[in-house]
Amino acid sequence: MKIAAFAGVALLALSACGQSGGQSEVPPADTAAAAKSDPKIVPSVPVSVEEAERAPTDLSPYVGKYPFDKVGGHRFLDNPAVKAAIAAAVPDAKQRAQVKFADDGLGLPIVKVDGGRILVWGGAKRAEDRYNWAVVIAPDGSKPEVCIYDGLGYGEDFQSAQWFKPGQPGIMKQGTCPSTDEDYPAVEIAAG
Repeated sequence: MKIAAFAGVALLALSACGQSGGQSEVPPADTAAAAKSDPKIVPSVPVSVEEAERAPTDLSPYVGKYPFDKVGGHRFLDNPAVKAAIAAAVPDAKQRAQVKFADDGLGLPIVKVDGGRILVWGGAKRAEDRYNWAVVIAPDGSKPEVCIYDGLGYGEDFQSAQWFKPGQPGIMKQGTCPSTDEDYPAVEIAAG
């Protein structure tokens, strides 16, 4: 009974929309024709990690752009598929929070690396040698690798960054996070 009453009120409210002063407004002929010829496109933005993982993704348009540039309404790190991939690779929220692009942060143009994957790099302004990060990901949003460098060892011979992949514990690799295709993949740390 309540549903029927609610539906009746909703229909009454909808029928009142578009009326002013008791008269309904009729769009001019040219506006009506334009509305018929130009369909409204409503972007489909996934609202959850599960939906982002299921949605078809193409991150290729980001190549050549900076991490803070918007493509399809999203900066790279704000893209739902990228957010889901980073969350899968770095389950700890505190560590994941280090992979961010602050408004005053630094970034380099996004590049393709061997295997057709995409490399995105960012760093702290005026401290990029101390704090930086990188995300390497397939254009379809799969196979993410996340690098976080937090100034572990200042001497170039002793620098190491933590790397994350989904379902695996983080591992240390030599150097800071890669910023160019020549720097990727990072070199494993040799025990000796």
